[in-house]
Amino acid sequence: MTELDIVGLGAWSPYFSSWAELVDGLDKGNWQTEVKLQPELIAPRERRRAPQSVKLAVEVMGQACEMAAVNPATVATVFSSSMGDMQITDYLCKTLATTPEAVSPTKFHNSVHNAATGYWSIATESHSPANAVSAREYSASIAFLEAAIQAVEENVPVLLVTQEMAAPPLLHHACPSDQPFSAAMLLTPVGYCESRISSVRFAITATSVKRPQLPKDLNAKLSSNFGALLLPFLAAIARMGAGGKVHAAAQFEFPLTENSSISLSL
Repeated sequence: MTELDIVGLGAWSPYFSSWAELVDGLDKGNWQTEVKLQPELIAPRERRRAPQSVKLAVEVMGQACEMAAVNPATVATVFSSSMGDMQITDYLCKTLATTPEAVSPTKFHNSVHNAATGYWSIATESHSPANAVSAREYSASIAFLEAAIQAVEENVPVLLVTQEMAAPPLLHHACPSDQPFSAAMLLTPVGYCESRISSVRFAITATSVKRPQLPKDLNAKLSSNFGALLLPFLAAIARMGAGGKVHAAAQFEFPLTENSSISLSL
């Protein structure tokens, strides 16, 4: 197995607006009922025009960099979403089918799959590599593999962000997501930063595995969200931080394809 350090984390959903609130929810069951989304890294003028999908991604990316005390401009990024901004896709399809001349230039501009990485690069003035991955229900696990390989081979910090929006009715059959979710994880080579939250070892296997069950408190809330695939792994880290006990060899298997998987061990 190949080892990496995790030095920063971020999380957002309608039930928690930060990593600290996710930890508190898992530890005490204190889930939020009113969660705001206002990423400070995006300038107010741009923030007003940015769609929720962009705000979701930039919010958790900023959280992870702040936790790690790392300059956001210096990290490579890997963004993942199975369907991108489904609300905008739904709007564009409906408008093009009825009144194509009424298509909003701003919404068209924000419709691309890598819109979040563009906003991030502009907001942080970053010239670091940025990538966007889409692989339907495997998007988050494949993006983790992409980020991990970059961190190891290039010897650089890589910020992984996984995100999925709630699906509009006409797209629900393709991506049955009922609630938005986003999380970020800053991966570095071992010893790259002075402090770390946890280490993680990963390996690829030619085995077929099912998506692991989400934590009980979140299963009913986020189980349909493809972007929350890695949440069981994140929950284990959260419980470690909250004083919970996680076995040193705690291992998680996530599907990469129908016939391959990635193993993550704490």
